[in-house]
Amino acid sequence: MTELREDGPAKLDGLDREIVRLLQEDGRRSYTWIAKRLGLSDGAVRNRVNRMMAEKVLRVVAVADPVKLGYTGYAMLLLKLAGGADPNELGEYFRDLPQVSYVLFAAGRYDLLVEVICESQDDLRAFLVEHCYTKPGVDSVEPMMSLKMYKNLLVWGMP
Repeated sequence: MTELREDGPAKLDGLDREIVRLLQEDGRRSYTWIAKRLGLSDGAVRNRVNRMMAEKVLRVVAVADPVKLGYTGYAMLLLKLAGGADPNELGEYFRDLPQVSYVLFAAGRYDLLVEVICESQDDLRAFLVEHCYTKPGVDSVEPMMSLKMYKNLLVWGMP
């Protein structure tokens, strides 16, 4: 069973992990299909999935390919923060912008990694000017522009 822990990750049992793995392969799988595969009842699978979702262990989402949708302004932004800048404050600022799909507070050469997807290169330029180059607390920005994507999966952590 999944146990919610305030001080760290939830503990998942083997069935929870297998349910996650099956949903990572195809998030549209029915509880009935999963239940038959694992020898459980539909209700047991539904309860486990609902509990993991309530505990924010699991989300079932559709992942769209931004390139196929016509978005051409994609970049990973490597940000160095100014001395005294609060990385939590800036991380939350970028997290809340609609063009941002990923924000990571990092240790190393850069302080924040921000993934941005904009409709066009012009929109990406405007994003950089408005939210990076003129943002107090941001010392420098190194945009890494996408030339070609070879893999884009959200599957991880399950063998």
